[in-house]
Amino acid sequence: MEKHNSVNTRLSSKVDIQYPEFTKLPELVRQKFEGLPTKVNFFRMLGYSPGAFVEVIDLTNAIFKNLTISDYHKELLVLLVGARTGCDYEWEQHVSIAQAAGVSEDQFIAIAANRIDAGEVFKERERVLLHFGNCIIEQGKAPGVIFNHTLEHFSVEELSDAMIVIGFYRMLSGYIQTFNLPADPQEDGNWVKA
Repeated sequence: MEKHNSVNTRLSSKVDIQYPEFTKLPELVRQKFEGLPTKVNFFRMLGYSPGAFVEVIDLTNAIFKNLTISDYHKELLVLLVGARTGCDYEWEQHVSIAQAAGVSEDQFIAIAANRIDAGEVFKERERVLLHFGNCIIEQGKAPGVIFNHTLEHFSVEELSDAMIVIGFYRMLSGYIQTFNLPADPQEDGNWVKA
């Protein structure tokens, strides 16, 4: 019979997975991990997927460096995903990044409060993009009417990039929340390098 004061981990809602030991992972994964300028908790836990590790890191770098959509619009979408999925990690990790990209405090608050129609906070182009993003998050796609309306404000390339950003950060949100990853420490708006 189990003692009343012991914790039954099978019935617990707590998830506490230790990070993998990178020294035991394939050489290519170890090299990629060691070469990272910042080893955020998501990258650490991603070591449990050594077959996808290098490619996910490369995709992350492409999203940060190579997209047609502006950093400003990308960060609006990342914050939208973080807010709609309830992923505190994504939100906290992107506060300083989004501020550096030009997102205002009023815009943070409006996104958090699901007030993406706030004309005093967002220009029409931003509202259109956020509605496009909401459709993707809520329905898994943008209906043709919404897509065509958004095309009046953004290029096909920008909307393709927007889809990649939304999809990537939705995947991250589920991963981060399932593995219960803590937000990475930041100092003066920069991640503390580990």
